[in-house]
Amino acid sequence: MPASPFEREAITNLQRYLYQLSFTDPSIPSVPVDGVFGAQTGRALRAFQQARGLTPTGRADQETWDLLYLAYLESLKSTERTEPLYLFPRRPETYSVGLGDEGLIISAIRYLLRELMINYGGVFEDIPLAGTFDTATEGAVKQFQALHGLPVTGRVDRETWNRLVVAQRPEEMDPGRS
Repeated sequence: MPASPFEREAITNLQRYLYQLSFTDPSIPSVPVDGVFGAQTGRALRAFQQARGLTPTGRADQETWDLLYLAYLESLKSTERTEPLYLFPRRPETYSVGLGDEGLIISAIRYLLRELMINYGGVFEDIPLAGTFDTATEGAVKQFQALHGLPVTGRVDRETWNRLVVAQRPEEMDPGRS
């Protein structure tokens, strides 16, 4: 029986937390953030429980959930921010990229959209990493623009680029934030 939307969201959050912890705790295997509680998610949850001295049941009871969320928040705090890399051209101010464009900036845009897909549980179509702005990229940009109240053009201008970059910040990805 498929999970309800509420259960799928809870599973996605659980996976998001485990995914983040897998970067800072080598005992926790990485998991897909897809809203499906599969074998990989069960293994990662049991590894987390064992690492925290809990009985490794692979079930997210209240104690496990509370410890997992606290560990997730601590992991976000302990992850040192890197210095920004300014890829998007500053001049001309009207610069934008779209369908058919190629190059490093397109690879970066596709990477940012792909990371958001992972962190937001598949809101965007799966975008392979490549350097061509194709129709899948255009569609994902339009979805992103609509979700963030930007003009829905399918092109990445400075405003869309800046919002894509801000959306990568851990505090922006945390659904539990106020």
